[in-house]
Amino acid sequence: MSLVDANNFNNFVSLIRKKSSMQILIKKIKLISAFILLLVPVLSQAQDSPSHDFILSVQGQTGYAIAHHSNMTQLIKGHLLGGELNYVFRTDGSRPWHQIHKYPEIGMTAIHLDLGNPQQLGTLEGIYPYANIRLNNLNRKISFNLKLGLGLCYITRPFDRITNHQDNAIGSHVNAFVNLRLNTIIPLSKSWRLEVGVGLSHASNGAMKTPNLGLNMTTLNLGVGYAFGNKDLQLKKDTIIKPKRVLITQVIGLFGIKELMPPGTQRYTSYGLMANFYYKLNDKNKIGGGAEMSYCNSLRKYLSDDSLNVTTANLLRAGIKISYAFNMNRISLPIDFGFYVFDKQNFDGRFFHRVGLRYLINKHLIANATLITHWAVADYFEWGLGYQF
Repeated sequence: MSLVDANNFNNFVSLIRKKSSMQILIKKIKLISAFILLLVPVLSQAQDSPSHDFILSVQGQTGYAIAHHSNMTQLIKGHLLGGELNYVFRTDGSRPWHQIHKYPEIGMTAIHLDLGNPQQLGTLEGIYPYANIRLNNLNRKISFNLKLGLGLCYITRPFDRITNHQDNAIGSHVNAFVNLRLNTIIPLSKSWRLEVGVGLSHASNGAMKTPNLGLNMTTLNLGVGYAFGNKDLQLKKDTIIKPKRVLITQVIGLFGIKELMPPGTQRYTSYGLMANFYYKLNDKNKIGGGAEMSYCNSLRKYLSDDSLNVTTANLLRAGIKISYAFNMNRISLPIDFGFYVFDKQNFDGRFFHRVGLRYLINKHLIANATLITHWAVADYFEWGLGYQF
């Protein structure tokens, strides 16, 4: 190789490295930005808790990944093994929602999991805010709780068409992470407690990058916690005024991005507008329904592939739905079951579903982060802002 060729080759390698470094930097910036957005709701909740009183708990966990698609069986090669660190705020009843929800715990979890397949899946590193909601009566010494968590995770071995083409579950390093856990807390003393739980977790990127079958994981947890600060927390008990049953109206604008198979192809945008009508049963629960419309650019690819005439009507969907929402202070967890009344192509079927999180920024402004699915198939994440009347 001549000196000129060697210099050209070195320059090429240097350019590739700079490009790779820039891509890594952009991913880190996106990860940090998304994490800051996730922190806003939990910090607002934590402000209502005594800052001098907190619990640190350490838990080990084991379990397995679930092959929820038949073509995922090659990824399941061993048990999950890992641990987590929890930083917990205890609520004391100083706000009405503390008492309404039986004095829940609000916290942050950092988690590490070996996914049992180092070559194709690697490890999962995650962090997420959560609420630990008590299910049994307060007069019971042992508490049974439901842990609800939503955050971000980093998977070290996602799909790569050259080095890891058999990983058809996860297409990106950064993914959303959801944790649901039945958690039992057994007090050992004023300072120490034993924690035992069984949970279900899910990691995916909402089709922002394919493949995206997602990882479903079930785990068994065991650990201990230690209380710092006020070990003998006095719970305030006031008479809570029963709320009026009122009709709540919301209008929310939505935006999403999705990538279609095969991996590495074009990403498509989607836009939507929904109207939600909720009947407030109490401070915890709302039921209702609504209507919505979306403009899905991703349908354009199917229409082009089928050599059909692509018109605006071909890309529009309109649906009606029934809805439920669980509320905790400013946070709402909506669940929708819907039916498309207008969908000319019907590529995904007539039924759609939605889960996620909404945060009431002030009396009227709503931030939305939800996932729309068609049965068990995730379509894309929806981000948006809305107004509540």
